[in-house]
Amino acid sequence: MKQFNTIKLLAALLLLIGAAGCTKDEFTTRLPLDRLGDDNLWNTESDLQLYNNAIYPLYIRGFGTGFADGNLQPWGVNSAKIVYGDIITDNLVPVSFSPVAANTYTVPTASGSGGWNFANIRRLNIFLDNYNKANVTDEVKKLYLAEVYFFKAMDYFEKVKLFGDVPWINKELNTNSPELLAPRTPRAVVMDSVMTILDKAIEWLPAKGAQQSGRINRNVALHLKAQIGLHEGTFRKYHGLTGGEAFLKAAANACERLMGEGYSLYKYPGVSDPYNQIFAQYSYANNPEIILWYQYSADLQLGAAFSRYFTQNLRHQSGFSRNLVDEYLCIDGKPISTSPLFNLANRGLITKEFENRDPRLSQTIAQYGTYQLASSGIMGSNNAPKPNIPGLSGNKCPTGYRMAKWFINDPADWNRVTNGMQAVPVYRYAETLLIYAEAKAELNECTQQVLDQTINAIRSRVDMPPLTLADIPADPELDAAYATYCDYTPSPLLREIRRERRIEMAAEDVRWDDLMRWKAGKFLNIPVLGMKFVQSEYPTLTPGTNIYLNEDGFIEPYQRTLPGRNRVFDDRQYLFPIPLEDLVLNPNLDQNPGWPSK
Repeated sequence: MKQFNTIKLLAALLLLIGAAGCTKDEFTTRLPLDRLGDDNLWNTESDLQLYNNAIYPLYIRGFGTGFADGNLQPWGVNSAKIVYGDIITDNLVPVSFSPVAANTYTVPTASGSGGWNFANIRRLNIFLDNYNKANVTDEVKKLYLAEVYFFKAMDYFEKVKLFGDVPWINKELNTNSPELLAPRTPRAVVMDSVMTILDKAIEWLPAKGAQQSGRINRNVALHLKAQIGLHEGTFRKYHGLTGGEAFLKAAANACERLMGEGYSLYKYPGVSDPYNQIFAQYSYANNPEIILWYQYSADLQLGAAFSRYFTQNLRHQSGFSRNLVDEYLCIDGKPISTSPLFNLANRGLITKEFENRDPRLSQTIAQYGTYQLASSGIMGSNNAPKPNIPGLSGNKCPTGYRMAKWFINDPADWNRVTNGMQAVPVYRYAETLLIYAEAKAELNECTQQVLDQTINAIRSRVDMPPLTLADIPADPELDAAYATYCDYTPSPLLREIRRERRIEMAAEDVRWDDLMRWKAGKFLNIPVLGMKFVQSEYPTLTPGTNIYLNEDGFIEPYQRTLPGRNRVFDDRQYLFPIPLEDLVLNPNLDQNPGWPSK
């Protein structure tokens, strides 16, 4: 594979992405100049390549870089969003409640803030306006054009998820461009355009293993298409919009193509926690499950302080929710409400409730004394023998259910601080299979063969029993939650596919999007609870004084900080608001429903 030369401009950024099937060499990216449209920048393949190098880190970020302490808006989460994105959902509970989750988010004022920013789209459009000037073959042009189309599809997909209708911009705009005063383009038009350019990217990108070192390949774009198709197809279905079936079919077709590309679910040999180990690696170069990954460079001392601060305080000082814990099945494939293997009296008792449960529970959440998260001189949220719950000093785990997923047990990496080398799986084949199962179920095409290829393949990694169409277990508790908090109850098959997605993808930044597309945002109204408090385990704490419990003895983190002791979801939260200054600058923009416009 080709190794790129180091280019030093105002700053140097390093991005090494693993597109499965390719060894990793190093290449650097440069910051864009003020006059990127100058003709002398568009002569050779190297010019096109270097321009695109600067685009990669705008969209594929891993855990971030350096101290990785940025705050991403509008979500209000740490720059390692792939891990911490769930703090705005019903999966993770931060010490200080999330304004997004609690509906206390306020409309941003400044133009271009709150996610309503098209600077990166402008960078992509500059390429589209100029790439044809290069003295290279059409084949070479299409290669780099495909990369730009991929990133433009990714960018607009995110904007549509955030805002619904958004302006579709096809060229570089200047201060006097009339498009600056255009109204928003309808969602349907934008998403059709997204799928059109993404199909071009899929057509022109190289096959797996044929791409240049550190660049995306066709399969990466196919996975993005599967994500987009499932999201848009289900969003339209559950929000009463037309045209969803075509997107679901596109998702299924993209998955089928990926399923023929030689990927498989990987089980690390010789370990007792094969699921947990997926997220604690320095390289995925030979992992057949990983479609796209982010690698840091030890040689150039460019990394991220993710593992150090994960070990200390999870950045957001958060814990998993009681609601998530309850959704894990027992090892007989039945939910805790109906399985004879679960004693409901043990609910909330970490030392007992993890018994006879899906092994991913104890590999995602640290049980007492497991995944020693505080050691080697690092001051952390102690989990040995008990978690550092509210009322104790130091970094808090507000629910007692401290995250073990993403923990890498290596003090050497913690002590590298900003040069941490923990790698990031960005696109996993397990998600491809989950998308396929859900899309086929939504299309009423989910057979036992589909389940065996997808849900049951995923379960087999942790030796969980298969899901069979002829014997889908009842779950009166989860069905009642849908009936209470949603305006529909999914079929038992869809309920179980959604459960599998929640369990397998916990703390991988998919839950918020799932709640939004399923029109299930009111699941955030389910009381926020943690583990059951046992006085003998915490003799220095006094309920009602320095720790707060609900009537059944479960930790209630927001009892004193939120009105009504809980979050309250409003339908306006299905879309984020447009900044107030942008509404003033462009009077043809309209605010999203329920949000103030001045």
